[in-house]
Amino acid sequence: MTQNGVPRCLKVSAIVGATFTLFLLLLNHDLGSYLGPLTPKKALYLLPKIQNAQTSVSSPSASPSTPASHEDEGVARRFRERKVFKEEMCRRMNTSGKIITDYFMYYNKEHKLLLCAPPKTGCSSLKRHLLRLAGVPEMVNVHSEQARRALSVSQVLGADLYKVLQSTFPATRVMVARHPLDRLVSGFKDKFRNGDKVTGTWAKYMTRYRQRRGFDTSNMTLTFRQFLEMIANIMETFGRNKSDRHFRPTTLLCSPCSVRYEYIFHTETLTQDLQHTVDKLNIAGIDLDLRLNSRTRKSSYEDYYKNIPASLMGRIYALYKEDFLINNFTVPAFLRGVIQGDSV
Repeated sequence: MTQNGVPRCLKVSAIVGATFTLFLLLLNHDLGSYLGPLTPKKALYLLPKIQNAQTSVSSPSASPSTPASHEDEGVARRFRERKVFKEEMCRRMNTSGKIITDYFMYYNKEHKLLLCAPPKTGCSSLKRHLLRLAGVPEMVNVHSEQARRALSVSQVLGADLYKVLQSTFPATRVMVARHPLDRLVSGFKDKFRNGDKVTGTWAKYMTRYRQRRGFDTSNMTLTFRQFLEMIANIMETFGRNKSDRHFRPTTLLCSPCSVRYEYIFHTETLTQDLQHTVDKLNIAGIDLDLRLNSRTRKSSYEDYYKNIPASLMGRIYALYKEDFLINNFTVPAFLRGVIQGDSV
């Protein structure tokens, strides 16, 4: 049936539709202050984020809420910051391109893991880890020739050596650094008996130095100031790369501006750094409590520098400057005044 030429059913539908639309508008107006608009456009874009957030919070297995996960995220962030800082300092100093030595670099084929661990950075413990991964018996000394044949990059990699060092071969590259002032104190305590009478190889080392300088050679003890004088003089006379490896700057031993290290360990955070890395690489059987050649520290390394003249500290900083800068090591208060105005 029609009325005025329009089917009645169409008129009814239009009236019902208009009534329903008016109802929605009124409902939106009345409840808007409580619920917000019924169909806000922004909700279409925000919805996925809200759902993801709710899932991560409500899931009992969600790792971001656990303390261990937060710690792991902190270590990962620390690694990223160290790497970025190193790359920026290398760019500023323009020191990339040359690999000075590979003598302190070690390699594990199974995990494609390259490690540069200079002396006095915790290298003995790290080498023991690598020897265990390589299946070398525990009775083998970590510093022996047998250990070297099992670990040395040149021995293990052969013709692929420089492919790995120059980052054209898939591998995970790790280096270890220690605050240079702390490393010097460690070397003094270990090799020169913390001021007690020195014997053996290091007595000969000290005697040769004193003979060259015309000093008295009858006294086989060495103060820390005399030790620093000796290290500085040897480096200044023969070159930093000719000094004994235990005191040579780590930047000369690991070539951090030429080898692209993914992970930079610091001795003071070594356990955390190692834990994070072995987890990422899925390496089993690492004993994080292993400590070789560790000694109880009775005082801060800074205590050793209390009475060292500023002129000598300036020489020491100049010799280890790259170690400070590339690894972003803190410059202690007693050294800041000495190097004021120095820049990259």
